[in-house]
Amino acid sequence: AEVREAVDFLRYYAAEAVNAEAGTEARGAIVCISPWNFPLAIFTGQIAAALVTGNSVIAKPAEQTPLIAFRAVEMLREAGVPEDVIQLLPGDGPTVGAPLTADPRIAGVCFTGSTEVAKLIEKQLAETAAPDAMLIAETGGLNAMIVDSTALPEQAVRDILASAFQSAGQRCSALRVLYVQKDVEKKMLEMLKGAMEALNVGNPWAISTDVGPVIDDEAQASISDYCKKKGLEGRLIARIEAPATGRFVAPHVFRVKGIEEMEREVFGPVLHVATFDADEIDQVIAAINRKGYGLTFGLHTRIEGRVQHFVDGIHAGNIYVNRNQIGAVVGSQPFGGEGLSGTGPKAGGPHYLRRFRKGPEAGTEVADGHKVTATELADNLPDPTLGGWSTRPDRVAILRKHLRGKHRVAGGERLDRLG
Repeated sequence: AEVREAVDFLRYYAAEAVNAEAGTEARGAIVCISPWNFPLAIFTGQIAAALVTGNSVIAKPAEQTPLIAFRAVEMLREAGVPEDVIQLLPGDGPTVGAPLTADPRIAGVCFTGSTEVAKLIEKQLAETAAPDAMLIAETGGLNAMIVDSTALPEQAVRDILASAFQSAGQRCSALRVLYVQKDVEKKMLEMLKGAMEALNVGNPWAISTDVGPVIDDEAQASISDYCKKKGLEGRLIARIEAPATGRFVAPHVFRVKGIEEMEREVFGPVLHVATFDADEIDQVIAAINRKGYGLTFGLHTRIEGRVQHFVDGIHAGNIYVNRNQIGAVVGSQPFGGEGLSGTGPKAGGPHYLRRFRKGPEAGTEVADGHKVTATELADNLPDPTLGGWSTRPDRVAILRKHLRGKHRVAGGERLDRLG
C-alpha cells in the first residue's frame, strides 16, 4: 500500500506541475523532513512536490528509517534526477534537522511530524529565514469518531478496528477517541471486544497479521507505561495479548469521559471510548473542536441531516462518513489538517504544489492607474465606525434580541461582556 501511495504521489504531482507554474517561479532549496511511519510514501511525496516545481531538495528522513530513504533517493537518481538537485542528509533532529532549518539560505521547509517540532521550526524560520520562506507542516491529531444509535454496528466495529489498530495505531490519522451513543453502548462494546479477540498481533511479514510492532524500544516503553497507568485507574474495557518477545504493545481500549481528558496523542494501538446522550451531540462537537486539533474525524450514522450537521460543525481536514478514517487516497482525498494538526495545503491535492512556487514581488506588475481623489476614496471606503456599532449604547439589547433561543455564548461568558 505504501509503495502504491509513493507511486501515486510521483504521478499526481508530475501531472499537476503545469498548473502550479503560471506566473510563478521556483523558491530554491527546500528542506524536506519526513516521519518514520510512512518512510517511503511521505518521504517521496515531499521530494516529488519540491522537485517537480523546480526546487532543489535537502531530504532529512526520520532517524529510525534512513535505509529506505537512501534506496528511494538512489532510485530517483537512477531515474535521471541530477545528483546536485537532491541531497540526502540522514540523522536526528538536534544534529541535522535543527541546523538545516536554521540555515538562512533555505527557501522553505516541508515537515511531517509532531506539533511540538513544527512549532519550533516555525519559530526558527521566523528568526533566520527569508521573509518569504514557506512552511508546510502536517502534524498529529486527537482524532475522534462518533457512532450514533442508527449506525450499522457490524460496519462500525469493522471501521473502528481498522482506524484504531491497523499499523499498530501508528498513523497520524488513526482513531484515538470513540464516542458511542448510550442507547447502543452495551451492544457496541460487546461486539468490539469480540472483534478484538479475532485480531492477530505478530510479525508484519505474515499476511495473517492484523497488528504489528511499534517502531522502537522507546515507543514500546512509553505506550506500555501509559496503558499500565490507565489500567490502575480502573479504566480498562478490553485488551488482547501480544507476543512476549519483540516490540509489541497489546491493543487496549480504555474508558474516558470525553476527549477533554486526553492529555496527548498516544501513538500506538490504544483506543479511548466515551459515551453521549442523543441531545448532547452539540456538546461533543464543541469538545472536539476545543481540543484544537483538526486532522481526521469519523462518523457512523444513517441520518442524512446529522451527517451535514457534523460536516458543518467539526473543524477537521478530513471527515469520513460510514467508513474508516485512515488511508486517504492521493488525488481523490487530499490529506491534511488545521489548528494544531497542520498548516495546509493538503498533500495529494490540487493546491499543494502552488506553495512550492512563489509569485512575482509585490508591486512589480501593477497596472497603470489614475490619481484617486479624496471624494472618490470616501465614496468607496466602508464606514470606519461600522455603522456606529462600537458607540451604540443599545448593543447588548440588540444582541439579546437576535440570540434569544440560539446556542449559548461559547465558554459560558456573560452577554454583557460582548462588544
